[in-house]
Amino acid sequence: MTDAIYTYAVIDAGTAPPDVGAILPGSALFTLEEGEVAALASPVPRAWFEAGPQCRTDDPDWLAERAAAHHAVVAGLHDAVLPLAFGAIFSDEAPLRAWLREGASRFASALSAVRGRSEWSVLLAEDAVAHAAWLRAHDTALATLAARAEAAGPGTAFMLARQLERALATARQQRRHDSTLALGRLLEGITEHLRAGAPRQENAVAGFNLLLPGPVQARLRAALEAAAGELDGTGLGLALSGPWPPYAFAREAVAHG
Repeated sequence: MTDAIYTYAVIDAGTAPPDVGAILPGSALFTLEEGEVAALASPVPRAWFEAGPQCRTDDPDWLAERAAAHHAVVAGLHDAVLPLAFGAIFSDEAPLRAWLREGASRFASALSAVRGRSEWSVLLAEDAVAHAAWLRAHDTALATLAARAEAAGPGTAFMLARQLERALATARQQRRHDSTLALGRLLEGITEHLRAGAPRQENAVAGFNLLLPGPVQARLRAALEAAAGELDGTGLGLALSGPWPPYAFAREAVAHG
């Protein structure tokens, strides 16, 4: 079966592979260097990752195991690393070397930015029912409209209920927007390495990714604990996760075309 080269990350030349298993059992990790940068890779059967009768990526269990192995390799690198997304495969060494040479300057710049830093993710989430209830209890205009709807006759009550529904949707949207802006300003005061993300959770309002050196991480935690305390009971909440390899900050630099 013809081998291809599965590529995990771009690293500094001279960096040793981590002491962990490759994406496939029995496959060895190796580095391929071009100037100051290198690719961390291992051989894989090309047919397992490409459309066809031997493709394995339609098996969710197999795919989950391979994705976990990919992350373990990246997480095992303790120096600067630019992780590639799961599934980056080159047909052989020549195109991988060409890709490294073409991107060498941006890879070196991105490695410099992430060196000594970890990635953290901050999520602003909403409990829609709790948020709506909090707004009805704390927004004077909404409370007044709700009271009028409850006291009105059937026809008027129906019209006021529809008006209340629209006003509540507008209030939710505005508060979500305002809270996102406030969170962004808070995080901008902690790091210059900040990017808005696209969180996939169903209840997500907004997400941010940050690059932080170790000494600043306690400051982030303290700031978010204070912000979360202000949101407690309002239907909006914050969640912090990390540290991670810098997947979000590497994405643009290592986009595998």
